[in-house]
Amino acid sequence: MVGKGGFCLYVIENIINAQTRNRLSEKELAELIRRLRFPPEFCVQVYNFFTDVPLRAVGEFLERHDIPLETLKTYYEAHVRSAYPNPELEEIFA
Repeated sequence: MVGKGGFCLYVIENIINAQTRNRLSEKELAELIRRLRFPPEFCVQVYNFFTDVPLRAVGEFLERHDIPLETLKTYYEAHVRSAYPNPELEEIFA
């Protein structure tokens, strides 16, 4: 299945789960971000989302799951930025 911008809807899941045995679905990731939860068992997937997923795919993810950019920024600043800063993503937040 292909998203509006041409990214396969499974691209995010493949990227975030590439280094892990326990899988996190795109829908589950959206819920973690929406609820501002950061379970330790999914920290690798969360870090991969914020560092390895192309920004265009991140934008499509937000649109697909109706997550405001401000929520993503709050999550990033609370759980990701100190460990894995992403200057390109931060430019979008500015």
